[in-house]
Amino acid sequence: KQWYQRRVRGDEEAMAAYQDAAKRGLLPSAYQRPKSLVSGLRAEPIWSDYTLPELVLTEEERNTIVDNVIYKGLFGEMEGNLGKVGVWGYYSLADQGTFNKKSCEAVPGICDRIEDAKFPHLDKVYVSLLYPESATWSHTAPDNTKLSVILPVAGSTKLRIADTTVVISEDTVVIDPSFEKEFVNEEQDAAVVLVISVAHPGTI
Repeated sequence: KQWYQRRVRGDEEAMAAYQDAAKRGLLPSAYQRPKSLVSGLRAEPIWSDYTLPELVLTEEERNTIVDNVIYKGLFGEMEGNLGKVGVWGYYSLADQGTFNKKSCEAVPGICDRIEDAKFPHLDKVYVSLLYPESATWSHTAPDNTKLSVILPVAGSTKLRIADTTVVISEDTVVIDPSFEKEFVNEEQDAAVVLVISVAHPGTI
């Protein structure tokens, strides 16, 4: 309990410092602070106008992901010790634009669907799982050169990014992960999403 209180207090103190730095022009935003920041790129937490390739998962495909990744326990813990409470799981399908053949075999047809959609400059692709009554610590991506396309698979989760909160349950959401964000699942079922990392349009 003491370490938890120290971390919460530390986060609050850090945010006050970030807000002061943003006011002084030292940071573009109190919420956007990756380790590496490329200047001149459009900076918005949520990209509601991003043009998405045609990719809508069918109910059968969503069940394939849940049955083969979640129920069979193929996922591991998300890296970075960012789980605040409960379980935050991760199952990688692709890295640096290259699909892992063995991982893809566990979810028949899913990787082919993603490849056929022709996402521009594909980077990572993974399944993210948040157990009921689970939450993450706030975190940012290491740089601002990527966007994350988040497709709901099962359940519902709350995403707080910068000063906006959205519920991910039905519609695809596109975010700039270099902004501070955290996920919370207050529901009784696991929340499962498919995350597709693509190049920021300003880098292409």
